[in-house]
Amino acid sequence: MTTLRDLREGAGLTQSELAARAGVSRQLVGAAEAGRNLPRVDAALSIANVLGAEVADIFGPSTQPVSIVSGIQPREDALVRAGRVGDLVVTAPARLGPDGFDIADGVIVKGLVQSFGQHGEGLVVAGCEPGLQVLEGLLRADGMGAVAAIASSVVAKEALAAGRVHAAVVHGPRLGRPKAVERLGLSSWRVGLAAPPEASIGWVQEALSGTTSVIQREEGAGVQRTFEKAVGASNVPGPRVTSHLAAAYRSLMTGLPAVTIEPAALAVGSQFYAIEVHQAQMWVAPEWVADPVVSQAINLLATSRFQHRLAAVGGYDLSRCGARIA
Repeated sequence: MTTLRDLREGAGLTQSELAARAGVSRQLVGAAEAGRNLPRVDAALSIANVLGAEVADIFGPSTQPVSIVSGIQPREDALVRAGRVGDLVVTAPARLGPDGFDIADGVIVKGLVQSFGQHGEGLVVAGCEPGLQVLEGLLRADGMGAVAAIASSVVAKEALAAGRVHAAVVHGPRLGRPKAVERLGLSSWRVGLAAPPEASIGWVQEALSGTTSVIQREEGAGVQRTFEKAVGASNVPGPRVTSHLAAAYRSLMTGLPAVTIEPAALAVGSQFYAIEVHQAQMWVAPEWVADPVVSQAINLLATSRFQHRLAAVGGYDLSRCGARIA
C-alpha cells in the first residue's frame, strides 16, 4: 500500500501544506503518517482528493463503511451521518428534520462515503435515549464530529461489543455492574404508556388489557419488556416502532396508546401513565475512556448546556448525569 508520506512528498508538499489544502490539522497529518491515527472519513477523503489518490490506496480497505446498528454495509446512494471508531468507518441514517434531511455527512457512492463537507473527530454512540440527539447537536455545534444512532439497549450493547461505537446508552430498572465498561450516569425516567390529550377515560385499562392495539417497541427493548410484564402477555396487537419519540409521535397521529418514556410523551404534549422507573447509563468501552476526543465529548454530559435542555422537556431525573459510577 502506498504510504501517505510517499504521496505527500511525491506531491512536493509539507505536512502543513497538505493539512491546509485538505482543511485538517497538521497534527492529524503527522499522526496519520506515523500510524498513530486513522482520520475520519471526511478528513480521509479530503486528504486523498488533494493528493489525487483513492482513500483505500492510502488508508486501506477499512474505510468501507458499515451500519452502526446492523453491522452491514449501507445501501448505495443512502444519505448518512458518518463517524470512525478506531479504523472502522461507521454510519447511521441521515437525520430527518421538519424540512428535510437536516444532518447528513455524506452519501454512499460505490460503497464509500462521499463527504458533503468537513467536521472534526467525534463521539459515536448508540442508544434510545432522546437526549443523545441533543448531545450530537451540541458537539457538532462545537465543530466536533458526533453520531448518535437510534438503537434499543440490546442492540446498543451488541454494537459496543462489536467495536462499532465508542459508547452505548442502556436503560432498565436494574442495570447490574458490568466490569468491561466505564459507566456514567445519564438520567432516570418513568416508562409507561402515552396517549393523545383527547383520549377517552379508561384508555389505560384498555391498553393494559392485552386485547387493544398498542404502539410498541421491538422485541427485547427495555420498555417493551416492561409493558409485556405489566400486561402479562407478549402477543399484544399493534404496530412496532424503533424509538421512544417515534412511539409518542405515532400515538398522536393514530390515536392509539404507545409504549414509551415520560420525557417523549411530554415532548409531544401527550398524556402519560407510568408503569416503572428506569435508569439510563452511558457505557464506554475501556479502550476509549482516555481518548481525548471521547473524553471531551462525554464531559459535556455534566454541563448545564446539556442538562438544561433535557430539564426543559420534563420527566428527567438528572441528579447523576455525567457522574462516574463505581
